[in-house]
Amino acid sequence: MNLVQLVYASRMSGPLSMSELVQMLDVARSRNAQAGLTGMLTFGAEEFLQVLEGPADAVNALYSKLMTDPRHKDLVLLGYGPIAVRQFADWSMGFYSLGDDGLLAEAGLPADRFDPASMKYEQALRLLRAMSDRLGRAGSGAGPAGTRAMSSRPREGAAPIRQVSG
Repeated sequence: MNLVQLVYASRMSGPLSMSELVQMLDVARSRNAQAGLTGMLTFGAEEFLQVLEGPADAVNALYSKLMTDPRHKDLVLLGYGPIAVRQFADWSMGFYSLGDDGLLAEAGLPADRFDPASMKYEQALRLLRAMSDRLGRAGSGAGPAGTRAMSSRPREGAAPIRQVSG
């Protein structure tokens, strides 16, 4: 199977309630499982940061849909490329709601500002891995914002991804 990983950032085009976000996650998890996609999503203030992994056709089709989704604007592709092994294999769509928990600083990013569109691919992936690790330590119980961790830890070891420059 031809696996790829895609990392992107976007901004909300309008207000999104927590219940709408949870509903969006439920739909994404179901569709991703059917399409063989895995990944992690984070949300802060108005910004999304997401990694998608899976068959190239499925990842490309989903990203094409996201580019026309009215809930997203200002999409920035941070990285895309082939992988040998999924890094987020245990998550049909893991979710981490950013707060004042020190995770940005832990990932080597400015603690006072979440700006995923300005991140380099490596920074974004480091943050998403830290989120996945934190959710994994929570076990299969309730995670942030009422989402559920689906398994313990994602698998490590993917092939290098090329950074996409703007």
